[in-house]
Amino acid sequence: MTLQIRNLSIAYGQTQVISQINLTLHPSRTTGLIGRSGCGKSTLAKAMTGIIQAPQDTLFLNDEHFLPNPAQTGNTVHYMWQDPMASLSPFLNALDLISEPLKAIHKMPKKARQQRAHELLNMVELDPTCAAKRPHQLSGGQCQRIALARALAVKPQFLVLDEPLSALDLVTQEQVTSLLRKVRTEMHMGILIISHDLQTLAKLADDIAVMDGGRIVEHKKTQEFFAAPKFPVSQRFVEISKYSHMEHSN
Repeated sequence: MTLQIRNLSIAYGQTQVISQINLTLHPSRTTGLIGRSGCGKSTLAKAMTGIIQAPQDTLFLNDEHFLPNPAQTGNTVHYMWQDPMASLSPFLNALDLISEPLKAIHKMPKKARQQRAHELLNMVELDPTCAAKRPHQLSGGQCQRIALARALAVKPQFLVLDEPLSALDLVTQEQVTSLLRKVRTEMHMGILIISHDLQTLAKLADDIAVMDGGRIVEHKKTQEFFAAPKFPVSQRFVEISKYSHMEHSN
């Protein structure tokens, strides 16, 4: 099972946001997408998941045309929002937030939903006491874990994460990074992680794609990318990453 983007271009009015994007996601594999702010990363992610409409004949699932719709195809490809506090209802507790997609998509009865929600809370390593708490009673890291558990409840084949660690402190970043590795292994899902931080992607991604000016200008296996970045924007990201790593090591 592969999710393929072929020659995808999107414009807002006269402004071309992304141009001729080609990218393939594979099961049990993480692709990192890096680029400067405003280069089109989030637009690509939202087009892949149906939040914004992609042109026909640009998205394919196993070589067959695919038209994503968050309400209907979330168990195929699912988008996890950058800010978990903005995407989680303040009126529901953690258990209900995780149970919601189990009812909407999988039509599970209440008892089975609650049991599965507790299992997912455990999978994302949250204390059982969090189950009854609402988002404002939880930390940013805890909300991020709930958002991930909620996404996993859908059982997507592909998961798209938009800057999943940007709002977290370093300790929580390490915890969530470890959790994402665990989830990918256990659920065999393909993952696309969007970031402007190469250090984050170095810990998680099997391959790295670089976006600049609405185009993917370079795409290599992670080790090859760090060893020989070809384009100036790629070289700059590697330089910043190495400097950042030295700063944290000292």
